This record gives sequence, structure tokens and C-alpha cells, in this order.
Amino acid sequence: MNRWLAHLLSRAFDGSLAGEHREDLRRSTLTDETIAAQFIRSVPLAMLARLLGFDGPGIRSALLFPYRAPGGGFMDHVRIKVFPPLTDADGHTIKYLQPKGSAPRLYFVAGCLREVLEGEGPVWLVEGEKKALAVAQLGLPAVGLAGVEAWHVRASRSLIEDFDEIRLEGRVVELVPDGDVATNPNVSLAVRRLAMALEARRARPRLVELPREIRS
Repeated sequence: MNRWLAHLLSRAFDGSLAGEHREDLRRSTLTDETIAAQFIRSVPLAMLARLLGFDGPGIRSALLFPYRAPGGGFMDHVRIKVFPPLTDADGHTIKYLQPKGSAPRLYFVAGCLREVLEGEGPVWLVEGEKKALAVAQLGLPAVGLAGVEAWHVRASRSLIEDFDEIRLEGRVVELVPDGDVATNPNVSLAVRRLAMALEARRARPRLVELPREIRS
């Protein structure tokens, strides 16, 4: 593991949350218990480039979402929410960054990890770390996607290896995309392809659309 990440995940940083970060998490209905269990914490800006492998000019503050490993501990992978959001060359808003050149991973939730991996009931595949945590707080076994395309191997439609840890055969997988499937053709296509990849593993995907007022 990146030694800077290991340092941030140490007990020395327990409870390390800037005020705007705590408010951001609370707006997503996340409790202090969930925040602590997931080791979500503010990142000193001096560490940001060492975690990501590149500089982020214009970033005022950053919020760390470490990724739990299904076998225990943490992956050498993170996503970081940046404040204020950045804008790329095409005018797209960028709220989250991850290490340079890194592949997508699944975001596992501590409180429901065993049920996600081994359970027989439906598993909820939710776009967005915070929304996955909010769904898990409702008592549902949830796992997060970093984006609507963050389920497949690059240049392929095969599921990323993290799915190998989840018992999928015969299991209902509730697909919860963040975007508007009904009106956004890119989101609709990505979700259809994800459903097909899950069906190839003999899972039973079903689409769940979020109410408009809680999409963000």
C-alpha cells in the first residue's frame, strides 16, 4: 500500500474531517458511525499529489474515500472528492479524482460486507460511494460503483475482478445508477451492458431508478 495512504488510515487521523467535508457527508445522510467505519477523512493538501500521482491545481480541500478489500483491510486504491469541483478542457465538471492510471474498483461497505459477498438475497449495486453508504444504512447489502462505466475492464465488457468475490449466480442484483436512465442515452447504454455482463454470470439484474430529488 502507498505509505501515504497507510499513514492517513492510521489512528492518528481518526476523526480528521474539515467542517465542509462533514457537512457534505451529512447532506448525504451519512452518520458519524458510517463515516468512522469507512475511514473517510480529510486529506492534507501536501499529501494529495503523493496519493494521486499528479498535482491538482485549484483544489482548496480534499475528502478521502479509501476502498476496503473484500478479504480484509484496504486496497491500494482511493477516490478523492475535491473542493471546489474542477472543470476539464471540454467543460465537464470533475468532482472526484483517483490515482493516475488506476483501474476502477468496487466500493465495499464494512457493515454489510459479508452479506454482499456471501448472501443469497438481493445485492444493491449503487453508483457513487456516498449513495452506496446511504443505501447500506437502510439495512440493504450495498456495494458502490465509482461511475456508470466503472464496472468493466478497460476496452472490454467483462466485469472487473472485484465481482469475482461476490456470489452472483441466481442472485438478484438491484442496479441503482445515479444518472437519469430514461433521458440519458449514455447512461441507458452503460446500464444495459452492465445487466448483460451480470446475466452472463447467471445473476438476475433489475433496474432501480433514484427519485429525481436525490440525484446529484
